[in-house]
Amino acid sequence: MGNTEQGGRPTKAERKEQARAQRAEIQRKRAARTRKRAIGIAAGICMVAAVAGVVVLFAGNKVDTTPSGEAPVLPDPATLPGILQSPPPWSNNTEQLPARLAQLNLPPLNDTVPQLHHHVELYIYVEAEPVVVPANIGLSERAASPLHTHDETGLLHVESADPNFHPVLGQFMDVWGTYFTRTCLGDECDQGNRQLRVYVDGQQYTGDPTLVPLTDLSTIAVTFGTPSQLPDPIPSSLPSAG
Repeated sequence: MGNTEQGGRPTKAERKEQARAQRAEIQRKRAARTRKRAIGIAAGICMVAAVAGVVVLFAGNKVDTTPSGEAPVLPDPATLPGILQSPPPWSNNTEQLPARLAQLNLPPLNDTVPQLHHHVELYIYVEAEPVVVPANIGLSERAASPLHTHDETGLLHVESADPNFHPVLGQFMDVWGTYFTRTCLGDECDQGNRQLRVYVDGQQYTGDPTLVPLTDLSTIAVTFGTPSQLPDPIPSSLPSAG
């Protein structure tokens, strides 16, 4: 407890150690999810006939397929204090973090016993070059966000006091203070075949990239450039913890 920062939050060294342990836990969760998915596929095949019968019986009833949680209304990032509309690399940009958080209406951070604790792997490429996602995005001595990083691995942490929080990629980028819209990243905007393209678990996301859900254990690749400058392969899973 002697190394804990004033205010009860872990020190940077403690957060890095926690991040290493969490990455190992993520790998275990991914392996378990893969096993469950394989079992589920086999069980699903056996249930096709039964499900078809249920569909016929209840054909007159509509199934609510609306995703849980409404999409947040994001501010124009150009209006946020300290926004970076510059070429990469980008710093963790925490100097004006308190002023940005005041405008973003995010739930409070709870990194002791969070009601919602997700991890997302984020990769960024600009014209085929990987961009470092810095340590301590969303964390400073004066403010702390439920969307943040601890190290430079690209592992995003969602540690929220609100279990009903449904964060999206645009909110993280606004916390970071890096300009990100439907068509722009930093100082680059779509022009011809030089475009912003976002991939989730290896598949291109065709909707508004700012609204990509930060789903637990998902892998997001944000790319800007021509099709020939896309990473090969597109990142689709968390790398093994080393």
